[in-house]
Amino acid sequence: MGAEPSDKTEHAVAVTGAGGFLGGLIAHALADAGHRVIALGRHAPIVGDRRIVSLAWDGRTEAPSNLRVDVVVDCAAAIPARLPDPDLLMATNVALARGAIELAARSCGRVVFMSSQSAIGRVAVPVIDELTPCAPDTPYGHAKLQAERMLADSVATGTLAGAVALRLPAVVGVGSHDNFPSAVAARLVANDTVTVFNPDGPYNAVVHASSVARFAHHLIVAAGERFDAVSLASRPPITVADAVRAIADGLGVVPRFVTETARHPSPIIDPSGAVALGYRPEAVDAALRRYGAETRIAIATPPPPR
Repeated sequence: MGAEPSDKTEHAVAVTGAGGFLGGLIAHALADAGHRVIALGRHAPIVGDRRIVSLAWDGRTEAPSNLRVDVVVDCAAAIPARLPDPDLLMATNVALARGAIELAARSCGRVVFMSSQSAIGRVAVPVIDELTPCAPDTPYGHAKLQAERMLADSVATGTLAGAVALRLPAVVGVGSHDNFPSAVAARLVANDTVTVFNPDGPYNAVVHASSVARFAHHLIVAAGERFDAVSLASRPPITVADAVRAIADGLGVVPRFVTETARHPSPIIDPSGAVALGYRPEAVDAALRRYGAETRIAIATPPPPR
């Protein structure tokens, strides 16, 4: 999608996976930006926002026949931690992506797809960017790459007006899980020792969920007419040890960690391809401190009454 906004600033947007951490946050952010948002999930997501229409839809089945939207922001995914069977994991994620494409295709609309760095795989390069050859080494990564190819084909054939795949690193925010910063925060909150691999190595494989949401809004308004797959990250890089310290600083705790040498060096991520489409990277330390501070506030805030 190109970076020039269209005249239309309000769109009908379906957000799949809206019952999850990232999808829910994006749904609220797009409603705040003035879009007409339909939140979709296997069970109707509880969004607590009258501006958002909440519908139950398992993306592996046909969407409700009367549902037409301009854009689908596809956040639906099965992750290995919750669906360990590799064949079922891959089949589920490919089917979910196909469902999102078919929904957008009803209006020859657009898709903003939440892909993953796992679509690229564990590559032996110092820097990853949008030109890095993909060599996924997990079923999850293979599914994400297959979904990207389905999107590219759909745009090429005119089934979709445009699509962007966002190859996400670790995404953080209140409720984030199953990634390095979230695991670190959980151990720091529990006053446990954190094991830090390759502590002096560079690290920028993280984005705050709000940055993803802002970029999704920009892409919706920009309304480009091609397929792009771009990597997201924060910048400039800091060391892995400093990343742990930034989370601890936000949490207001003193970190205790032990260091070990990693078996594989981690490359940094160059988000220049995303920047060319309008993405604005946050500083790594700022994103991690903000995440830590939000988590501290969430822990201290009593839950709402049922």
